Amino acid sequence: MHTQTTTPLPLDAPHWWGYAALPDGVDYPMNGDDNPLTLICQFHHGNGMLSLFADLDYYLGDYDAPAGPMGRWPANFYRVIWSPSRQGLHEHKICYPDGTSAVPPAEPLDAPRQRSEVSHVWGEAEYFTDEVAQDYPGYRVLMQLDENDHLPLRFYDCGSLFFLIPEADAAANRFDRVVCVLYSY
Repeated sequence: MHTQTTTPLPLDAPHWWGYAALPDGVDYPMNGDDNPLTLICQFHHGNGMLSLFADLDYYLGDYDAPAGPMGRWPANFYRVIWSPSRQGLHEHKICYPDGTSAVPPAEPLDAPRQRSEVSHVWGEAEYFTDEVAQDYPGYRVLMQLDENDHLPLRFYDCGSLFFLIPEADAAANRFDRVVCVLYSY
């Protein structure tokens, strides 16, 4: 797979999946094997943009790919990129050598709720609430990603992937302190 930078995106482009809009000078995030991470979502935060990535190939059906473990994921399995401004963002396409897209198609940020799923950003956990609160006191849910029949996306048995951030770090825009955790029944 390869990445390529294309034209600037509109400022109002929050979405699940698809291609990422990253600031000038920021490289597309890769895992420890130099493969691109999957953009899960990007959304507005203040005047800027948050983009959340994870190594999801295994959970999207590529069972030869490495899988993030149950519990807290190593740092090379996920990344959060915050741009304090939505100016100078450029779309980064992830394509196979033949030029076809290597990522699920982009969907409006509210699309999962329209399919009766509960994935969300900047909200409270809807599943694993007790486990998250017990394991990560003082953290807030930056994003919860649930299994999705539409893709298909599976986290073992009824699992959810969480991006969590300490409350104080969220208030200070310290997105380098986010942790990624997988829970499953």
